[in-house]
Amino acid sequence: MADGLPTIWEGAPHTFAKHQILKTYFKAWMPILSKFTNNLGQSGHRLLFVDGFAGPGSYAGGEDGSPILALESVLTHSRELPVPVSFLFIEQDDERFSELNNAINNYKNKAKTSSRIKSISVKHGDCETILNMYLDNVKKVGPALFFLDQFGFSDVSMDLIKRIMSQPFCEVFSYLNWNHMNRFLSDKTKWPSITKAYGGEEWRKVFSLENRGRADFMLNTYKTALEKRAGSKYIWHFAMCDRSDKLLYWLFFCTNNLRGVEEMKRAMWKVDVTGGFRFSDKDNPSQLNLFVNYNSSLLANDLISSLGGNTLTVFQVKEFVLTETPAYLYKKALKMLEDKDLLRVSEAPLGRRKGTFSDDYMHQMKLTFSSSLHF
Repeated sequence: MADGLPTIWEGAPHTFAKHQILKTYFKAWMPILSKFTNNLGQSGHRLLFVDGFAGPGSYAGGEDGSPILALESVLTHSRELPVPVSFLFIEQDDERFSELNNAINNYKNKAKTSSRIKSISVKHGDCETILNMYLDNVKKVGPALFFLDQFGFSDVSMDLIKRIMSQPFCEVFSYLNWNHMNRFLSDKTKWPSITKAYGGEEWRKVFSLENRGRADFMLNTYKTALEKRAGSKYIWHFAMCDRSDKLLYWLFFCTNNLRGVEEMKRAMWKVDVTGGFRFSDKDNPSQLNLFVNYNSSLLANDLISSLGGNTLTVFQVKEFVLTETPAYLYKKALKMLEDKDLLRVSEAPLGRRKGTFSDDYMHQMKLTFSSSLHF
């Protein structure tokens, strides 16, 4: 989809918030996956980062684009990486590709002397075409993170996400522009593009809804497609809004690893400390800490409301927290419940202190939640 922007454009606050999420997650992702890959004992292996809509590499204000942020994150990481990272950057626009190539050339020279970077490849063309060719020609892709930051809604198909997610240890961090899609819902010529993005026709039920409910319907329908069609076990989304607080687009994170959900939610909380998983250009970042809404007490109450009368392992509780609540931290809430005798712990390790929940016994220790209606 043509975006109508110049070769290098001004970045909006929501763009830099998105990049902060990417950078924070990427910096956590690298050492975790690098250590995991190294433990597999496969010689010559590497991590892979793909930026499918890489852009020119910078913004009009001089800010770094996502390719440079990713490269700098590797080169300046505080921890050693036992397995190096390979980079694949894709850009279709001729002039932006030229700018990107110039920006990346400096890093190609640095990569020759760095043990942290295995290779840097810059491809000119359509993201979906290049990635399908790439997937056709490689035997094994992951561990890999695919950043598919399209401008609109029609350049990343559900079929492509499915191909990526079918590979072991692959994750997708993608974008879907609700503002553009909503504008074109009445244009029948755009319907095939929406069907391509969703992988099916279920989205057409949106026409039976009032305007107020359409965004939520399209969001939930897309998440269901990511699960059912693309095979993503865990999906989390983040909403971006403009200066009028109007919804622009959603970011979607797809993974089959619970640790990925944990680290992505941690990264998203750095941008929205309310636990609402949204960012608005209208907000003053210096004031965000005044609106911390979802805390351990609220989580404790949600656990009692949702899990009351049930017995689960600590791991199952963690999975529930990460996939069904805004939280990513949960042990303080469990301690609160145990202190109030609303949580009974069984099959705990010998010598366990009350209010502690060791990661080493997550699959053995069992938690029984009180049937009390409130925390």
